Amino acid sequence: MTAVTLLQPLPVASPRPYVSSKPVSRAVPVTLDYTLRDLYALDSDDAPQDITLAYDYPCKFPRAQLTQSSAVQFLYAANFPGADAEEEIPNLVKRGVAQRYSFLAGRSSVIMVDLSGTGGDDLAAIVNTSQEDVLGVYDQLCPDQRPNVQFITSLHDAQLAPDSPTAVIIPQDHLCHFTQILDPKVHYEILSKRWLALCGLPTPKSKVIDPLPIEAWGAGRDAEIRRMLHAVQLQELPFVVKVSIATSGRGTYVIHSESDRENMCNELRDILQDTLGKVHEENERLYPASFVIQELVPGEAHGVTFFVTKRGRVVYLATSQQRFDTEGHWKGARVSYLLEPVFQNRYRNTLDALARELHKKGYYGPAGADIMTDQNGKQVIVDVNPRVTGSYQLGLLKTHFMQRGLFEAAVLSPLIMRCTRSTFESQFAREILEGRMIINSWVHDCKRESSWTAVTVGAEDTVQLGRLVRVIETFVNTGEYSVAAEL
Repeated sequence: MTAVTLLQPLPVASPRPYVSSKPVSRAVPVTLDYTLRDLYALDSDDAPQDITLAYDYPCKFPRAQLTQSSAVQFLYAANFPGADAEEEIPNLVKRGVAQRYSFLAGRSSVIMVDLSGTGGDDLAAIVNTSQEDVLGVYDQLCPDQRPNVQFITSLHDAQLAPDSPTAVIIPQDHLCHFTQILDPKVHYEILSKRWLALCGLPTPKSKVIDPLPIEAWGAGRDAEIRRMLHAVQLQELPFVVKVSIATSGRGTYVIHSESDRENMCNELRDILQDTLGKVHEENERLYPASFVIQELVPGEAHGVTFFVTKRGRVVYLATSQQRFDTEGHWKGARVSYLLEPVFQNRYRNTLDALARELHKKGYYGPAGADIMTDQNGKQVIVDVNPRVTGSYQLGLLKTHFMQRGLFEAAVLSPLIMRCTRSTFESQFAREILEGRMIINSWVHDCKRESSWTAVTVGAEDTVQLGRLVRVIETFVNTGEYSVAAEL
């Protein structure tokens, strides 16, 4: 298998009808090096398939989405600390993810699925605002790369081309209505930390803790939880624990001390109590309640984004440094474009091996991996995400930034803005017009008169990038564009 970097723009598909929410406001629209439509078309023996991208985009957040019924097949930990503290927050996050990821779609069909129901007199206003948010993000793109988007409230309303398979971020029961490019059960498996630990790829030393079959829970669920946690209590410090299905740093615990162990056990006990209560005969072989105990490898993990073609080739995109907050939650990434040839060569063999394993499972599409180098100089994969990732756009904006003399870039997410989008754009008008700032998502929180936002920014060097990031973060925290933050 040969890793490939695409150096020349691919042909753009014929435009489809698109209705903009307003005229494009920037002087020069953003042009991506490649879109997801371009990448999915690679290595297609016949005419390229028209891949439809489907995203959850709920305008309301019914409580039932947190308290899942026993019939649900695809389980995801719903009670991470703070996850259900505010009903609207998971709603806002889902809409932000849908905007950020569909920004890269190109001329693909995009379906925004809102099954949240009626739920209140304010719903019409929220729906209108939500749709304007999406189209406002797309307005920044050149017309040939704007998605053909549908907003649907019933899965039967989706207008799909004949034989058009659908790609989703993660498998979910209600999205199984669509014919997907990969069996949802297989996709769920390769998204798990459990699969990575068992597939034979180079990883830190790992131990998978699975629950016993339901019929073997002789002493009940609480006893089964105690049995599973016993392995954690015996593990020698330091180590890492990872919930099998988790994202954005949630469900990952780095244990350095006995107090870390105690806190982790308390949180993991709650997660297991919730998840095991939803395990049944139809989904227990998906191992939704498993977790992994892993050796702690010191150092920094690089986030590598790439695409696996239909034939299993690797298209390298970018390598970035991840940014996390004090609680270990993902808050963005940064990339140095001039160093990309070095990183591509460094991780070539590891990516080839990873792509082979993904392709064996039938997967083709966007992917990301966190890769570290251990004390013996061996590269190890600490995380795999066979989907679009939060930093995926950095690899597709290389030409946009470099042709402007901007050799460093960063994505910042989430940013909670206490202002309107027009106010933000007026404050950062120079950066937007110069092409050094792109809004990848803007989700209005109507209840709190604030917005959840993600932006990608570029700068000439690391010093200038650091200054711009500080200016943005100062504005988020204070509402002021502070020149002092640049110094």
